[in-house]
Amino acid sequence: MQSIYLDNAATTRPLAALAGVYEAYARGLWQNPSALYAPAVGVQNELNEARGLLLSAFGGEESHRCLFTSGGTEGANTVVFRGARGGKQANYVCGGAEHPCVEESFKSLYESGAPVKWVKPDGHGNIAVQDVLDAVDGHTALVCVMHVNNETGAKNDVAAIAAAVKAKNPRTLFFADGVQAYLREAAEDAAHIDYYTVSAHKTHALKGTGALFYKKGAPLRPYLLGGGQEGALRSGTQNTFGILCFRKAVEYFLNEKGVAARLEALRRAFLNELGNVPGMVMVTPNAREKRCSHIVNIAFEAIRGETLLHTLEAKGIYISTGAACSSKKGKSRIAKALSLPDTVAEGAVRVSFSPFNTEEEAAAAAGEMKKEIARLRKFTRK
Repeated sequence: MQSIYLDNAATTRPLAALAGVYEAYARGLWQNPSALYAPAVGVQNELNEARGLLLSAFGGEESHRCLFTSGGTEGANTVVFRGARGGKQANYVCGGAEHPCVEESFKSLYESGAPVKWVKPDGHGNIAVQDVLDAVDGHTALVCVMHVNNETGAKNDVAAIAAAVKAKNPRTLFFADGVQAYLREAAEDAAHIDYYTVSAHKTHALKGTGALFYKKGAPLRPYLLGGGQEGALRSGTQNTFGILCFRKAVEYFLNEKGVAARLEALRRAFLNELGNVPGMVMVTPNAREKRCSHIVNIAFEAIRGETLLHTLEAKGIYISTGAACSSKKGKSRIAKALSLPDTVAEGAVRVSFSPFNTEEEAAAAAGEMKKEIARLRKFTRK
């Protein structure tokens, strides 16, 4: 069997078209964009064009600015530590199933003495608007709720949550981690979203590049000091090649029609072939408005997720047991946050699709998964 890669929430295969981007970069776009001579100014113009395109895909080309970063982790840290900071009475509100780069940043705030309120998600990873509002008060400086959960695929209506937060306290700033949603879910109404982070390698571009979209007027102080690049907000020579590759990926998603429908078809083909395996628990929400299309998280009773992962790996099928950045650290922190029973948490696997997968691949992977589950259960003690 030809290998089937279904771990696209961890990283994605770079577009073949990026080879052409490198040729253009190596021929004439390699100059330092901070230099004053014409070729370097041309590089800066290319970067600015990329900013506009990335913002348009977000829906914030008029209301927001784009700060290039090294990825989602840097973007999140920049927001939490160099964005909204209130006075001595300020408190912070964070969803209880965030990516580690967000969670650990807020934990650091808490350890430094800042009050942090954690909003518990439901059993799938969704955050209720009212639960967020109950945590917000007149001193809340920043609220953070992720757009799409990287482990369960749960999708939060961050535009509605942000609007509700602003209605209760107009001074509160709102941050959404958009790494798993950007270019795969429809652009949100960005009007009330002050900060939104994205990462290139989740969208068929390269690792080491990302962006922070921040609303015009939203506070933001430099996180990296030095030469004053990126409007003095992020010092260090820009990663021109990575940014141009990100632009190429955004162009693909904007020009390629039907990506969302294709991802939904892949999910459907996978689940239809998988059928109703005895003891199967769907961790991902069922309702379309509460989930993305490209991530499916499921668990199988009496089956360890890691064991299933490796038996499928032997057949050239690649999935995961959760976020790649935490899959080697024992029980998933998200499983704990969702209060999943150990039997479910231990048996959970994550399957994640890209537009370059086929329905045949999705169905074939599900068929092999069913076979392996049946085989492994023969060795399970009764």
